[in-house]
Amino acid sequence: MKRKPSESFREYSIKWREQAARVKPPMKDHELIDVFLQAQEHDYFHHLLVAVGKPFAEAIKIGEMDLFLLKFNKHLMTYQRTSYSEVTASLWLSLRLQLLAAFIVSFIAVMAVIGSHEYLPISLGTPGLVGLALSYAAPIVSLLGSFLTSFTETEKEMVSVERILQYMDAPQEEDVGGHPLHPQWPHQGEINFVNVTLKYKPQLPPALCGVSFTIAGGTQVGIIGRTGAGKSSILNALFRLYPTCGGSIMVDGVNIAGVSVRYLRSSFGIVPQAPFLFEGSIRKNLDPLQENRDFEIWNVLEKCHIKEEVEAAGGLDVQLKGSGTAFSVGQKQLLCLARALLKSCKVLCLDECTANVDTETTSKLQKTLATECQGTTVITIAHRISTVMNMDNILILDQGFLVEQGNPRALLEDQSSIFFSFAKASKM
Repeated sequence: MKRKPSESFREYSIKWREQAARVKPPMKDHELIDVFLQAQEHDYFHHLLVAVGKPFAEAIKIGEMDLFLLKFNKHLMTYQRTSYSEVTASLWLSLRLQLLAAFIVSFIAVMAVIGSHEYLPISLGTPGLVGLALSYAAPIVSLLGSFLTSFTETEKEMVSVERILQYMDAPQEEDVGGHPLHPQWPHQGEINFVNVTLKYKPQLPPALCGVSFTIAGGTQVGIIGRTGAGKSSILNALFRLYPTCGGSIMVDGVNIAGVSVRYLRSSFGIVPQAPFLFEGSIRKNLDPLQENRDFEIWNVLEKCHIKEEVEAAGGLDVQLKGSGTAFSVGQKQLLCLARALLKSCKVLCLDECTANVDTETTSKLQKTLATECQGTTVITIAHRISTVMNMDNILILDQGFLVEQGNPRALLEDQSSIFFSFAKASKM
């Protein structure tokens, strides 16, 4: 069954389903994928699925084909718009250059005719000059086109130079403050926010508005809220990525405003939402300061359920390229968790680390946190209600305000609580 040019991607996939239903009983989504991959005459769809790979197939298995079709059509339309604009601009320029060349040649011809009567330097009486002028005017289209192309490419390449100059002129972060008196700070992991207000820019509304709470050392706390509620701003304030406008943040009784930024950030562990691995060996990614022995690294990798994958990749000394493209997003997230656990910090922050991973990886992350982070203060920015149900406490933010806090199971039993409405909306 060939695809008609007028058919959309969705219409074509629906026809495939109908055709398959006539041949045998209705197939499941993942069986349809196998049929598509075996259809050699439909190369465009074959290459699409091969390029996207297993994650796409797994997503379709759980009934998310409509979502992926929507995203595919959206990206395809964006690409077509930009391609159309590029072709239109190129044709517009080509037409103008040809008109300019025709005008110049016509001007030379007219001047040659007029010059015969007005005694101008170029005239029909000087055929050599007329021929020379025409020979120089003929290639003007290609010369102007090459000049404009080179000028455009130079302007595009200079963008990187402009960015480098911006980074060079960027204000340096002041590393003021010293080290806490206790050599093992933080030794308990108790965190206390006192009327903390945070603004990203003076003209913007506060991201945090007088937020106050206390996290006992060794407890696991989840922070939930809608988009823009200020969840990540808690971590930004804790790591001093942005200066606070008011209030104070105490960690084990020490005001972090008086602690060196370098020392402060090295004392906390973090697993980001988008996992990132640097180019280099796995060993350098997990232990850049070479503070741990090999058996300690392997032990942590086993606890994070990623040991077998690292062994299959070639061990700790295998070189990673392209930000670790040899590993999936979930595997890279487990490696980031292993990197944080190797620091043996008393405070571990998780910034929606399960947002971009599958259910299996989420289960591995939660199992590792439950067994290996006992006695460690764990702060989790959560986007799923189910990930905070087993935590000791939760904080609910709304537009920068702390609107509710407490034990998640106790709040779930209170039908008047905000957490209960969140859980109901998520169909728990």
